[in-house]
Amino acid sequence: MDDVMKLYVLYDHGCGLCSHLVQWMSRQHSTWELQFVAAGSPESRRLFPDLTLPSRPEELIVVGDDGAVYRGDAAYIMCLYALDGYRPLAVRMSQPTWRPLARRIFTMISTNRLQISDFLGLRSEEALTQTMVSKEPDVLDGRHEPTW
Repeated sequence: MDDVMKLYVLYDHGCGLCSHLVQWMSRQHSTWELQFVAAGSPESRRLFPDLTLPSRPEELIVVGDDGAVYRGDAAYIMCLYALDGYRPLAVRMSQPTWRPLARRIFTMISTNRLQISDFLGLRSEEALTQTMVSKEPDVLDGRHEPTW
């Protein structure tokens, strides 16, 4: 088990698209150990005390078990590379011919992630947690019982 590479994926847990992609990545086969951590959380600050992490990140950050830090398009490519079924795509996107396109795509996704979340109706982990612990459920059924 010591030979397994580990990646820490620091994501915006207040973003529906980000939370959805974390769930999607969790279901993909990977020979790497993937650890998903909300950026700016106490856990992320404990794990990476020397890394500047805003409470609301503007970009995806991936940290390797070797200490390497990947940001922006490099972080997206590392995430794809860690997923066995998407490794060939990651290798292609890292090539000089494809890297500018990858950079534009991932920058567009990062910049517009909240609007994309709203458009697709994707709720963040943060919003789901608030709904579950709130006294007032979103919807009541005919028996005045909450429906989540």
